[in-house]
Amino acid sequence: MSLLQTVSSWKGMTLRRGDRAPGESRRTIRRWLDDVDPLVRDDALTVVSELVTNAVRHVPPGPERDWVTVLLGVGPGFVRLEVVDPGTAEREPRFAPLDAGSLRESGRGLGLVAALSVRSGTHVAEPYGHRVVWADLERTVPSGPPGTSGV
Repeated sequence: MSLLQTVSSWKGMTLRRGDRAPGESRRTIRRWLDDVDPLVRDDALTVVSELVTNAVRHVPPGPERDWVTVLLGVGPGFVRLEVVDPGTAEREPRFAPLDAGSLRESGRGLGLVAALSVRSGTHVAEPYGHRVVWADLERTVPSGPPGTSGV
């Protein structure tokens, strides 16, 4: 059984991989999600920032490796963020979030992504070895008395 749920529509952009990419991705996601509950939008901005920052920091440079693609999908009751990068020499995907209380200097971002999402993971897109890291966020958030929810 696949962990990925069906997405009905997509928006995407490819950015130059560098220090400006996380901010550019946040601005675009904010615009794309302007009709979504602000709490969901804020979580999406945090998630995309963490994933794009990881692609900028951890993917080795090289010819034709200066890009990162951000995709936003909408499914029934959730939004999916995907970040695609050129990949690394390690063919086996790793998605090992650290505990938010970890004392390590880096690595807590994936823990934050896992905490904010209902599903998340990674895979390598063949045949090129591009890394795809994704997270699904609930599109609705509680907004009132128990038993009610907002959109």
